[in-house]
Amino acid sequence: MAASVRSWWSGHFDAWLRRRAPRRRALTLNQRRIFILPTRHGVYFLLTLGAIFVGGINYGNSLILATAFLLVSLFLVSILHTYANLAGLRVAAGRSEPAFAGDEAAFELILSSFRRRPHESLYLHWGQAPARVVDRVAEAPVAVRMLLPVTRRGRFRPPRLKLETVFPLGLLRAWSWLELDMACLVYPKPEACTLPRRPDSRGEEGEVRRHDGSDDFDGLRRYQTGDNPRHLAWKQYARSGELHAKAFVGHETHELWLEWEAFAGQGVETRLARLCYWVLKLSERGRSFGLRLPGETLAPDSGAAHERRCLQMLALYGEKP
Repeated sequence: MAASVRSWWSGHFDAWLRRRAPRRRALTLNQRRIFILPTRHGVYFLLTLGAIFVGGINYGNSLILATAFLLVSLFLVSILHTYANLAGLRVAAGRSEPAFAGDEAAFELILSSFRRRPHESLYLHWGQAPARVVDRVAEAPVAVRMLLPVTRRGRFRPPRLKLETVFPLGLLRAWSWLELDMACLVYPKPEACTLPRRPDSRGEEGEVRRHDGSDDFDGLRRYQTGDNPRHLAWKQYARSGELHAKAFVGHETHELWLEWEAFAGQGVETRLARLCYWVLKLSERGRSFGLRLPGETLAPDSGAAHERRCLQMLALYGEKP
């Protein structure tokens, strides 16, 4: 029963937050986005303040009552300062970096202010990541790099960001929930393995094979009926009296392909993890290779850009556009 009530409340709260603070690339905090309540120390402060006030009334002591009124004023002023420490703060989405499943993805947040008064002691909570503390944000933008653990490949969208402060006295906590329009790619976790060879492959993958052609001179061979007269070695015939023909060879590069079917019998994620390993391995060696997945093909190429395209294809395999 308690779990169902908690789930119902969480769903309604999320829907309410989406209407009140929709997903955006950048936003400025105002009264619609900021919530404020006393902290535990603030609750103790109010209880102590109530006891002082009751004591002042019972004993008719004006000094005690004056102290109670002073503390009330201090609490009310603290509400304004704690709220003002968040109001006017601008939060923008910065760059995001891809990561491999099981690692941490990096997201950049840009904090700035349009007010002359700086924002102090800001705490940023994002998912399961440790809280980050930003001590001072003024007119000059401040870049904050947040690391979030990622466990599954694909396109990862971070959860809501909680931004809070207890400045200046710690009696009240002001916070805001921000849903920034950010995402990053999570690549499959590489799994080391041997690269299976296709049954029709000859020699080592990527080697240069020789065959009859017309590119480079490769020496002389005995004359055979039907040889091109232009390839006959007449100088050799004049010296030795034996007829020879010039032999030429061509060069052909055996294209290396990383193929889905090469890892037949394995699960989807295992295939992707092993293909990811070989994408990184071949890119590190500077080799040219292509990638074939069901319904997708990437032509052979090399370089960092080709590596990124291959990793992106592996990360988004099976996802709808």
